[in-house]
Amino acid sequence: MICLPVFAQTGADTSLPPRELVLDAIESAPEVRAAEAGVARAEAEERMRRAGPHEAQFTVIPQRRRVDQEGRYHEWEVDLSRGVRWPGKARLDREIGATGREAAQLMLEDAHHAAARRLLALWTDWQRAAAATALRQQQAQLWQQELASVDRRVALGDAAQRDRLAVDAALAQAQVAVLQAQAEETRARLALQAQFPGLPLPAQVRLPPQPDPLPGQDAHWQALIVARSHEIGAADARARQKDAEARRAQADRTPDPVLGLRMLDERGGREHTLGVTMTIPFGIAYRGAAAAAAGADAMAAAADLAITRRDIEEGAHQVVAAARAAFAVWQRQREARDAAETSAAKTERAYALGELGLVDVLAARRLAEDSALAEQRALLDAIEAVTRVQVDAHEVWHAHAPGDTDEDAPVRPGQPALPTVGGG
Repeated sequence: MICLPVFAQTGADTSLPPRELVLDAIESAPEVRAAEAGVARAEAEERMRRAGPHEAQFTVIPQRRRVDQEGRYHEWEVDLSRGVRWPGKARLDREIGATGREAAQLMLEDAHHAAARRLLALWTDWQRAAAATALRQQQAQLWQQELASVDRRVALGDAAQRDRLAVDAALAQAQVAVLQAQAEETRARLALQAQFPGLPLPAQVRLPPQPDPLPGQDAHWQALIVARSHEIGAADARARQKDAEARRAQADRTPDPVLGLRMLDERGGREHTLGVTMTIPFGIAYRGAAAAAAGADAMAAAADLAITRRDIEEGAHQVVAAARAAFAVWQRQREARDAAETSAAKTERAYALGELGLVDVLAARRLAEDSALAEQRALLDAIEAVTRVQVDAHEVWHAHAPGDTDEDAPVRPGQPALPTVGGG
């Protein structure tokens, strides 16, 4: 594992990676690079839409004419033609291109968001496993010290040989727990490094004594998550794009004319012709079916927008409720740990006074160890749950161009105004 200066400070909290490292790792994620390519494609398609589907065509026809009793003549014909969009179609094409670019940009932002959520889950899994390994190692060291103490008491005749065997078994179990924790830590570390190879890991896990509760009101966080959801924004842009495409297909039932200029040179240059051509294609049945298909696509996109909004609203309520519940669970688990440690200390004093046997001490010690591990897991669960809310609300781990922050972004039609909430 790599130790970076940002992690090297004494007592530095490593429960979450620094923001600059997170943003660098997210930028390097292949899903984000794929979304960046999608933006480039959408921009190219927007330029295509602005230019239009019609291009000039130049036709040259050299020919020879033979007339009986007159002879042979060299002749040629030149045609220059180009399709012309009706003004309403050009406006719709610009609208389709602009909404497509907007959807691609929002999908890029959503790819950032998805990568941030995945990084948070993988980082917390590794922190949870690494912290468990450190705690198991400390517990094994305590059992090692306990074994040495019992050995001395057995030598002095203050303890029976069976006490030494019981402590030796407890030490073996603690060492097995260390190996299991190390294996889980390796698995979690490899998973994190496989997904985000550019994210360095601290040399030592350091956790805060307690998690911070989620600030503000639940309704405010839920509104922020929904209002700042790039997934909803992308679905909204796609719905507007499909609607514009449906109107464009309907307008295309009136075909674009093809205007041209025709020049002929005949009978060896003795005859010249200059004319204007106009071609109007037919295809009523095909164009009507294409308009119907585009209309169905627009209806499906509108339904997808409603589904996306429903799912995001449901998810916002769930993650906020999970954050509140995780903090409450940690509080109860902390109380359980304190009680178990107090009970273990009293049991050990009673054993030293000869009031209890070693079996009681071992049972109390194991309960205290399990409670310590559960409290540590609850601590990281609470940190992850609160950070998940802040990530979904775009309060943390989101980079934006100057003047284009989430807080300054315009509210889309039909959305509530963004509430003011404190965030990390």
